[in-house]
Amino acid sequence: MSATKQAPLTTYAKKRDFAKTPEPSDAPAKTKPSSGKRQRFVVQMHRASRLHYDFRLEDEGVLKSWAVPKGPSFDTKEKRLAMMVEDHPLDYRDFEGIIPKGNYGAGEVVVWDRGTYRLVEGTSTTEQIKKGALKFELFGKKLHGTFALVHIKGRGGEENAWLLIKERDDAVDPAWRIEDHPESVKSGKTLADFAKDPRAPHWDSSRPAAPKSAKPVLSGRREKMPAVESPMLATSVDAPFDDPKWLFEVKWDGYRALARIDEDGDVALVSRNAQDFTPKFPELAKLADAFSERPLLVDGEIVVLDAQGRPSFGALQERLDRFGRTQAGKHQATFVVFDLLYGNGRDLRGEPLERRKAALEALLTGQGPVMLSKHVIGDGKKLFELARSQGLEGIVGKLRDSKYVTRRSRDWVKIKTQLRQETVVGGWTEGRRSRKHFGALLVGVYDGGELRYAGSVGTGFDDKLLAGIAAKLAPLERKTSPFANPPKTDTKAHWVKPELVAEVAFREWTRDHLMRHPVFVGLRYDKQPEDVH
Repeated sequence: MSATKQAPLTTYAKKRDFAKTPEPSDAPAKTKPSSGKRQRFVVQMHRASRLHYDFRLEDEGVLKSWAVPKGPSFDTKEKRLAMMVEDHPLDYRDFEGIIPKGNYGAGEVVVWDRGTYRLVEGTSTTEQIKKGALKFELFGKKLHGTFALVHIKGRGGEENAWLLIKERDDAVDPAWRIEDHPESVKSGKTLADFAKDPRAPHWDSSRPAAPKSAKPVLSGRREKMPAVESPMLATSVDAPFDDPKWLFEVKWDGYRALARIDEDGDVALVSRNAQDFTPKFPELAKLADAFSERPLLVDGEIVVLDAQGRPSFGALQERLDRFGRTQAGKHQATFVVFDLLYGNGRDLRGEPLERRKAALEALLTGQGPVMLSKHVIGDGKKLFELARSQGLEGIVGKLRDSKYVTRRSRDWVKIKTQLRQETVVGGWTEGRRSRKHFGALLVGVYDGGELRYAGSVGTGFDDKLLAGIAAKLAPLERKTSPFANPPKTDTKAHWVKPELVAEVAFREWTRDHLMRHPVFVGLRYDKQPEDVH
């Protein structure tokens, strides 16, 4: 191959070791370039560090390539970000399989769609790319009709950012969803099929086997799934910190749960105090679809996300009544996963955290009501400031090599953007002036077996919350105070059986062990009053 023909694939070759990856090399292509006005295109569904779609157009003997995170759309209103990457060889058009761990782009690849295309404007794809505007018609098995690629200025001055846009024509279909079409047009397989197939083409038999250190964590003889009764808990610390030995994640504001997925796909969601969440969140019954294998034991958090993708504990709270029963027509829940305790026949609790997280990410199919909790390495302070600016509860720091233990540990720490405390409701005060239902909740925590008064919470309520909580308090009313140290109140106090748990945000603890400036966050149905200390 001449130097002129090699030049477009120089970057492609530098990023890969062809003795370790099954991808086509930069050697002369077996595929002959197209002749005529139509050339080839291919779209490959690729799960690397995250799921995306590789969009490739043939021109001048190579495949011009873009990574499209959300994939193509048939909706003209959807402008999909497309990041231009290095040219790929023509033979890449037929590649699907698994790029082994430790290699560039490691993960599963399927030929999601392929066919031919023709330019609608101009006569040279490369020249139109130089102009920053490319309009073409696709003739694929899934994709058809006219599309455009438009060069834009990305964030931070990024030069490789483009938009993939569907043009108006008879092929427009706003109701079409890419996630409903995950199969390969070459083999009929999905990414999940390749991920769980031990015979999948990781590399050719003529190539050297991977060293022992490169074996994935999910291997070996089948072990019995452990009976884990409680999750690993983090220890509270006062301030964020930076440390390359630690990874940091968002602290998800929801209900902690262990998900047990049996071989037949049955799901059991158990809270940290052994409550069965499974019937309370019926939309999570399809969790098995989110993973490429089973049985599994996964640690995560049940959350309700707002329009900005932030966890909303208030919305989650609206899902359940005071007895913890599901209320119809309320917000849909998502299971945010962050640890894998058992998978592929192995108890993984003794493996380092990073290996458990990598194994968990490799199992995700992109289907079902599941989201992976991403992390950053070392930059705890920066993530903490981001969490605070977004109004999030805080962050969690975890030693990268920590093992999973079913107790509270200092290998995991939590740093909250404001102080928060679970409290037991022991009564309420009557409201003043126009305040209906009640003025404030009287709350406390258990200390030495006694419920100790910890503060009066009068803010954080709207009219709907006031009415709803008052309805929950009425049947619990009693004549005597449940507090060992009953408070003096400005308005008449009413006492209740200590059965409701309320989460409260506040500024600091006073010398009298009272919460300063407390604000109501929500009722918690996943905690027992006697566990609140």
